[in-house]
Amino acid sequence: MLTIRDIAAKAGVSVSTASRALNNNPRISQATRERIQALAEAEGYLPNYNAKNLTAGEANAVGVVFPTADHSQPENPFYIDLLRGINSQLTQRHYVLSVAISKTADELLENVKSMVAQGKIKRFVLMYAHHDDPIAAFLRQQKLRFVTIGQPDDHPSDYFVDNDNLEAGIGGATYLLDQLHVKHPVFVESSHNWAYEQQRRQGYERVAATFNVEPLTCKLGELNRVRLFIKQHPEIDGIMATDDFNAIEFYRLVREQSAVKHFPIVSFNHSLPEGLTDANLHSINLFPEKMGSATVALLFSDREPLATPTPGRIKIPYEIK
Repeated sequence: MLTIRDIAAKAGVSVSTASRALNNNPRISQATRERIQALAEAEGYLPNYNAKNLTAGEANAVGVVFPTADHSQPENPFYIDLLRGINSQLTQRHYVLSVAISKTADELLENVKSMVAQGKIKRFVLMYAHHDDPIAAFLRQQKLRFVTIGQPDDHPSDYFVDNDNLEAGIGGATYLLDQLHVKHPVFVESSHNWAYEQQRRQGYERVAATFNVEPLTCKLGELNRVRLFIKQHPEIDGIMATDDFNAIEFYRLVREQSAVKHFPIVSFNHSLPEGLTDANLHSINLFPEKMGSATVALLFSDREPLATPTPGRIKIPYEIK
């Protein structure tokens, strides 16, 4: 692998001069800088950014921490798009991803501690926002920089990127009741009681009140309980769900008891392939790739200041498909 010493030797200058030239140090003349930079490019020289960062006590890696809940595994298309947005911005900054995934909270915390102590990682993205989260508490204690995907309710001063889930819930419910003409909707959510699900449900309940309909809600989980709920509510003629997978799971259970087709559904994440279901599915696009890109911009805003009306937080708009 080509080193800075090789570039210096080919250019006929000292290693320190070559290094300064490649870093655009004004102490080196512009002509010399341009000559050495052109030589480095022609030779295919790639700077060792990790070594440069480690000299300052920081690896050129960002820790990306996934939640422990089963439904949030990284194969979910929403998370894949988030990672795509994160990685595209990290690449531009010569940083790489380092992922923490564990089945238990204790294992996850040890993973993160190891990333800090052994990997010298000082910047983190939490792919969730939990109440009393031990990972976030540890990062605050260590005075490390991190951004959460989702708005933390117990530490409003934390940096975060999110959608306006209340407004998205209002928009989705309005579309379901007004545009799809549903009279007896049900709101379907996971059993985890995530903050974003609560906010979307609040939006649904507000709209249900204005349409004077009963705001039915069903939590997924134990299948026989959900089947009993569906049996007790044969009037259900439309679904609003907190994500596409929850919507399809509930719709599958509805079809076990009733031969319905083209059933109106509004859900979130726009993560299912076209033609996967015969339901009249309208998915709210939350633009996860944009969320990932915005997260990295916020994470590095100490180096690259952002001109935003609300420092430390970025809200990404939604779109109903």
